[in-house]
Amino acid sequence: MPSGSSLLGIGISALQAYRRSLNTIGHNIANASTPGYSRQRVNLTSAPPQFSGYGYVGTGVRTGSVQRSYDAFIGAQVQAYTSSTREFSVLHQYAAQIDNVLADPDAGLSTAMQRFHGALQDLVNDPGSMAAREVLVSEGQGLVDRFHSLGSWLDDMETQVNGELQSSVTNINSLSASIADLNEKIVLAYGAGAGQPPNDLLDQRDMLVQELSQEVSVTTLEQDDGALNVMIGTGQALVVGNTSNDLVTYKGPGVQAPQMIALRIGANGNVPITEQLSGGRIGGLLGFRERVLEPAANELGKTAIGMARFFNEQHEKGVDINGQLGRPFFGFPEPQWDSYPGVTSTLSLSWNDVGKVTGADYKLQFNGGTWNMTRTDTGETVAMTGSGTAADPFVADGLSIVVDPAAVAGDSFLLQPTRQGAASLQGLIDDPALVSAASPVLTTEASTNTGSGRISVPEITDISNPAFQSVPGSLTPPLMIRFTSATTYEIYDNSNPSSPALLESVSGYDPATGADVFPTPGGLDYGYQVHLTGDPAAGDEFSIAYNGSGDGDNRNAVALGQVLTGKILGNGTQSLSDVYNSLVSDVGTTTRQANLAERSHEQLLQRSLDARDSVSGVNLDEEAANLVRFQQAYQAAAQVVATANEMFDTLLGAVRR
Repeated sequence: MPSGSSLLGIGISALQAYRRSLNTIGHNIANASTPGYSRQRVNLTSAPPQFSGYGYVGTGVRTGSVQRSYDAFIGAQVQAYTSSTREFSVLHQYAAQIDNVLADPDAGLSTAMQRFHGALQDLVNDPGSMAAREVLVSEGQGLVDRFHSLGSWLDDMETQVNGELQSSVTNINSLSASIADLNEKIVLAYGAGAGQPPNDLLDQRDMLVQELSQEVSVTTLEQDDGALNVMIGTGQALVVGNTSNDLVTYKGPGVQAPQMIALRIGANGNVPITEQLSGGRIGGLLGFRERVLEPAANELGKTAIGMARFFNEQHEKGVDINGQLGRPFFGFPEPQWDSYPGVTSTLSLSWNDVGKVTGADYKLQFNGGTWNMTRTDTGETVAMTGSGTAADPFVADGLSIVVDPAAVAGDSFLLQPTRQGAASLQGLIDDPALVSAASPVLTTEASTNTGSGRISVPEITDISNPAFQSVPGSLTPPLMIRFTSATTYEIYDNSNPSSPALLESVSGYDPATGADVFPTPGGLDYGYQVHLTGDPAAGDEFSIAYNGSGDGDNRNAVALGQVLTGKILGNGTQSLSDVYNSLVSDVGTTTRQANLAERSHEQLLQRSLDARDSVSGVNLDEEAANLVRFQQAYQAAAQVVATANEMFDTLLGAVRR
């Protein structure tokens, strides 16, 4: 072996260095289109010089290392923007589907509600028309079908999200296992290579981490031995060295049993981490479920339940074409609830005041001494009245709650009052004759009256009053009001018109303000109210009787129309249209925001990719120039070896002489 300080040794070191450089350049060119590949370069350093009597003499060149061109900061940016871009892309993709359906006049709810209201107005205009009644029943069923289709479609979307979450978890487990395997190979390679970096393995691991970032946001930390630890959520370890921890899915509490995610950590079991996860496909799916899907289903259910409850209430205050009291027009479910895992106690949940229902979900929890109720969307504590017993239930946000006296500390329940409202809505009237367009009470003024007194159309206040229920198809009792003076009137049971029975005498009537007849000072209350106005004369009479025929009477139909347009929800601040329009607006706003965020993060991701390519990407023009440069250097080194050989031959020739 020639001495390093000899010309031959210097030439050979140069040949070896430039051959390695040419090999590396060829490797770069071969991988110019390989995803995630980082350009490599050979670091050359001068060999240690040797001292001679006239100073230090160079001994050639050494190959220090083969290093990849990589910027950790830019790599972290690419990883972060990959995760956020995928998150907003998934959120926008799913939210746009709901936005398109709810805002579509043909697929959404608005047209069906307008058609139902239009059919009701036609009945108001012609209450005796069987054709108008048939159309109302048909449009009512059409509205129910529309609620059904939307509610079922949202349930299908939940099922799809559950499947996507399971698929994402499977991908994450596969990627994390591959990263752990590469960690082991990289650690061994560092050891075998005396600390030299295994560049291609590092690139492969970085690609896997970037793929993992498309599924969920991750953070990484490199160990001294070269292994890369990967964390998700708020620092939960997914990969530590050559060991990976699997994610698992399980059914959470609730009507739709949404898929939840836990981290399986050896013997410690499963640690729920759903609420800690963000970014990537999982972040987009969870964000869609929390911000769009569940609120949309709840608000749609709130609309269905509110319409059914108040329409039924008014419909039951009327009489049908046969003079029979009205029956429920729609069927709707009781509020839904589910217990969290491990809870053995139970509860009873019912409607208290549908007009105060918010459309939110709630968590009801017992701490051993008191019960606490919070909204799941905002975390806001909800004030409750009552003691939670059957005799004195908790009342909050339109709900009545009876808790189990056997509950123990930690027992928790998820309340989803309106979640199934749309999918479970039913139409209960299929016979047009059963439509209650008329009012059950008629008021008349005697033709012999001489004063200017008037009696109003009755307002039904309590259809369950015995006056309506004791004898079906009649009013018990029919009444007659007779003024004995300008300020005093008497109320008679007019069951026998030839001999009416006095029930009560009321004084203090003021013609300037009129008077509400029921309830009377003496306590007479028959479930309806009439108002006297004007200046009746002594002897003037007014009669109140049951409406034995609903044909030609539109008074209850008018009131039903007011239900559809009135402020019946939101504690008297929202109509049915207000609730639905607000839902469409909220979904549309979220969809637009997700779209803007997606485009913004796509630009940020592209900029970070461009920055990474400028550092790590293979420039074929540059590599071609380097190829020529190192080829020429290799040829020059070969010429040095040839010169050294020629000098050696000359020296041998001189010796032989």
